[in-house]
Amino acid sequence: MGLELFEYRIVTKDGFVITLQQIVDPNVPPSGPPVLLLHGLLQSSGSFVTSGYKSLSYLLVRNGYDVWLGNNRCGFHPQHTSLNPNDPKMWDWDLTEMTRYDVPCMIDEILHSTGKSKVTLIGHSQGTAQIVMLLSSEFEMGYEDKISKCVLLAPAIFGGSLLNSKGFIRFIKLLPNWLYDSFFGINSFMPIMMALRRIIVTTPVFGFLSYAMFSFLFDWTDYLWDKSLRPYHFIFSPVYISAKLMKWWLSKHHGQGFQMGESILKEEREWFSGKTPPLFLVIGEQDRLVDGDLFVRHLQLNEPEMRGRFNHIKIKHYSHLDVLWSDDLLEVLGKPLLDFLATM
Repeated sequence: MGLELFEYRIVTKDGFVITLQQIVDPNVPPSGPPVLLLHGLLQSSGSFVTSGYKSLSYLLVRNGYDVWLGNNRCGFHPQHTSLNPNDPKMWDWDLTEMTRYDVPCMIDEILHSTGKSKVTLIGHSQGTAQIVMLLSSEFEMGYEDKISKCVLLAPAIFGGSLLNSKGFIRFIKLLPNWLYDSFFGINSFMPIMMALRRIIVTTPVFGFLSYAMFSFLFDWTDYLWDKSLRPYHFIFSPVYISAKLMKWWLSKHHGQGFQMGESILKEEREWFSGKTPPLFLVIGEQDRLVDGDLFVRHLQLNEPEMRGRFNHIKIKHYSHLDVLWSDDLLEVLGKPLLDFLATM
């Protein structure tokens, strides 16, 4: 692809060492503003580059943007300034801490490194939840002035019908907290996945098994993908996450998280203000894991400050991962995305 990748090790306010990456064209310095891409659950920044020339990150670099790839805490190599991976305290976090500490840490580092005053955020799935929570009145982070625009790919703000129809997910939701902890522990979530990854990640069977696992859990298919790239898509997943984070998403007993038809934030209050940056939602109509239509309706009916300041595109044949890896992604989404970044 003719690009270079630079890595930065940065430390969150609660002590986690996270990896921030910058994609650079060595022959053409970026002329546009910085863009930070935030990945989904059990994924890493690699999800934004494995499509190569067909990836959104490559599109952005070639159009002059300064592209940065974010990685949440722990990733492939959990690191903390004072805790070790065997300490349960190192795994006592969920999406709340990832929003409060990881994303601001990345934004501040990018603005410091570039000398710019604002960054554009592009998130996929869990990454969109971090963005919306960061901007919400519920969290009061005060980062609106540091963000110019936000693109939300498969926004994970309202839960979809899959949460009530998939047996494995329903099983986890029924577990009381003590039984969930007995099954999955209080440290990392299913560390056997990472042990297996270390052993077979370089073999073709790893990509097949990873795809089979995600397909079983979430009913995803590779129908729209370039089949030759499928093994590469899963080289960079899964990653270490806390059992508490998975509980946040799937358990119905913690008082937050993801439920069919319900939002991750309190709906009885407005989430956004006049300072909230413009939003662009990308919704796959075949996506049953999240419900993008409910988010659009919420913005239309309950967020008066966002009127005229958000837009959305619905892609009839796309599912949850197709907004990253569909073979026709740039033809379908490229122009609307670039138009939003350039004009709104």
